[in-house]
Amino acid sequence: MEAVAALAPAPIDAKPQLTMAWLRNAVSNCLLGAAFVVAAWPIAHKLSFDPAGLANAVWVVGAAIMGVMCLARFAPRSTTVNPSTLLTSGVMLVFPGLMRPTTHSIGARATVGVVLELSGVILTQVARIYMGRSFGVLPANRGIVSKGPFRYMRHPVYFGWLVLSTGFAMCNPSWRNILIIVATLPFMVWRIDQEESHLKADPEYRAYMARVCFRLWPGEFTAMIHRPGKIAPR
Repeated sequence: MEAVAALAPAPIDAKPQLTMAWLRNAVSNCLLGAAFVVAAWPIAHKLSFDPAGLANAVWVVGAAIMGVMCLARFAPRSTTVNPSTLLTSGVMLVFPGLMRPTTHSIGARATVGVVLELSGVILTQVARIYMGRSFGVLPANRGIVSKGPFRYMRHPVYFGWLVLSTGFAMCNPSWRNILIIVATLPFMVWRIDQEESHLKADPEYRAYMARVCFRLWPGEFTAMIHRPGKIAPR
């Protein structure tokens, strides 16, 4: 009986460990998910059976997927929290949600716009599938992802957003939508700089940077190109 007792596993406490870190992560996940739902809500009322309505549906579905995925994010290993990262992350979260449907385009422009939107949604969602529960808003290390679209560009989610937003603006042309995209671009580049500055502390990410030349594809519109095997200068 003593031998049997020695082999018996120790009782396992099945109750989840409720800690402040777990609680902070859960609250931030819920708030972020709610933000995507709020961003999609005004456009959800503009759905119709035409190219522009399809474009709006693509936008809403993308935001809804993001809202759901936010609920299951991993807690980060490390995070950079300061006024500049809060600013860039806030702009990247809020500004795209300010785009609105307008008088719908027709003809070739509407068709190209819908194709761009679908391409952007597919790219961003495939990238997020490969990221799994590892995506976030603030610069953080939740593990290094180097497969799927990340084999060809280091930030496919940002590029997908740019393609998606360009398509939406083509389907819903207005100065408001165009200016939002233009105003968001410098913050997006700044946000990429912040994220890579944080991740470069990880040797695995430095090796990944050496393998993957481009931060955004195709090419780089802010002198981001560097030769394979070398890390872009800062």
